[in-house]
Amino acid sequence: WENEIQPSKAAKKYADRVIEIAKDKPRLLIAHQYTRYLGDLFGGQMMGSMAIKSLDLNEEKGTAFYTFNDIDNTTDFITMWYRKLNSLELTEQEKEEIVDEANYVFALNIEILEELEGSAMKAAWTVAWETFREKMGLA
Repeated sequence: WENEIQPSKAAKKYADRVIEIAKDKPRLLIAHQYTRYLGDLFGGQMMGSMAIKSLDLNEEKGTAFYTFNDIDNTTDFITMWYRKLNSLELTEQEKEEIVDEANYVFALNIEILEELEGSAMKAAWTVAWETFREKMGLA
C-alpha cells in the first residue's frame, strides 16, 4: 500500500514532526496527545454531531472517527486527563515547550484541514487550544 498511497504534504510534515520529537523530546508528545485525542474527543463530539445533522447521515456512518466507545463520560475523562497532566513534575520551561509544541501542532492540523478544504474547523481548534493554555496555567 505504501507504493500506492502517499500522505499529503501537510500530513507528512505532521508525521515527520511526531517521529522527530519522539526521538529527541518525548515529553512533547503530550501536546500531540492533547490535540489529537482530546481535541477529537472534545471538538469531535461537536463536529460529528454537526456532520450527522448537516449531511443527513445515519448515526456513526461517516463519523466513527469521533466515536469513543471506551469513554463513558467525556467530561470526567477530560477532567482526569488534566488532573494527571497537572500532577506531572515539569519545570516552567518544560511546560512552555509543551505549550509551544501544542501551538505548532494546531498549526500543523490546520494545514492538513486546509489541504482538505476544511478550514472552517480552525475555530474549533482555536477553542480547544485556548482551553489547553488555560488548563496549563499559561492563559
